Amino acid sequence: MATRYELKGKVGITTLGAGVWNIGPGNDPFGGPTRDAIPMLERLPMLAEAGMSYYEAHDVEIPAADAAKANKIAKACGLKCAMYTPSFFSAPVFKDGAMTSNDPAVRKLGLANALKAVDTTVDLGAKTMVFWNGREGFDFVLAKNGRDAFKRLVEGFNKVGAYAKKTYGNKVKFAIEPKPNEPRANMYMANVGEVLYLISRLEKDLQPLFGLNPETAHSRIAGLDFTWDIELCLEAGKLFHIHLNAQDGQRYDQDLPFGYTEPLKDLALLVVLQDAKYAGPICFDVKAPRVDDPKNICDVLTVSANNLMWLWERALAVDRKKIEQFRKDNRLTALSGYLAQCLYGK
Repeated sequence: MATRYELKGKVGITTLGAGVWNIGPGNDPFGGPTRDAIPMLERLPMLAEAGMSYYEAHDVEIPAADAAKANKIAKACGLKCAMYTPSFFSAPVFKDGAMTSNDPAVRKLGLANALKAVDTTVDLGAKTMVFWNGREGFDFVLAKNGRDAFKRLVEGFNKVGAYAKKTYGNKVKFAIEPKPNEPRANMYMANVGEVLYLISRLEKDLQPLFGLNPETAHSRIAGLDFTWDIELCLEAGKLFHIHLNAQDGQRYDQDLPFGYTEPLKDLALLVVLQDAKYAGPICFDVKAPRVDDPKNICDVLTVSANNLMWLWERALAVDRKKIEQFRKDNRLTALSGYLAQCLYGK
């Protein structure tokens, strides 16, 4: 069995995870695949061989009918399912969203798919189901009544939460993943603050079931600071899951290897997670680039994991008392220099 990456001194879940979509065939909006697509279930042993302990999947990748097969393969290679998520962005019927669609028949179908995904989440042994906003949004102003769209989101999540609570008690929690744009010009649930407000509008008894799954790139696409987004989730007690990657500025969603573009900020992020004693899973949402050959398709995982391990060790060595002293003395430029020393110094 492959050696698994493990974060020293982390509370709760100490090992890492990644999605089956992370090692795709290399297609993008302007070009088709550059590699043969690997069957989804065959990707599970590859994730394990790359040092992952958890896998993640959408319902179009591992449908309900394949749950038993996935469980058997995952058990054989020592993997567990970290999260499962319904796909409301690929099927043509959801071209204008699922929960927020103007068509009540589409909203009904979206709800049915979500409830089925709850069942599959349980079947796969995952404790978290993620909702990404996908196509919940608009490209043209006034294409939807925004107030009605928000009410539809509240209604939809209330129904999903009520079903899960009635059927499984507190066995499943839901992590909403914000993103500001792409594939829509404007997305509902675009940032952490919007999602926290949405949760505050849900039924009181269901609110504890809902939290967030922030992603590095999604914050940085919006020009926001990912560390602050994480701190806000932690302060609210709503950091249920986390997706790490890298983003080279406010471009398309690149899903680059974690630690590649802003390692100093990533170091600060890990200091925050360590100090908050974040106990949940840390997973990657990265994408094997078009240029990588099939034999090197898992490099995006091992590079991300190694960068995380190195940065985690450096974060453990950061002197928290020095940080407090820099704050007390109002030497914030010096604080930035100290973090650089922790990152680059011997």
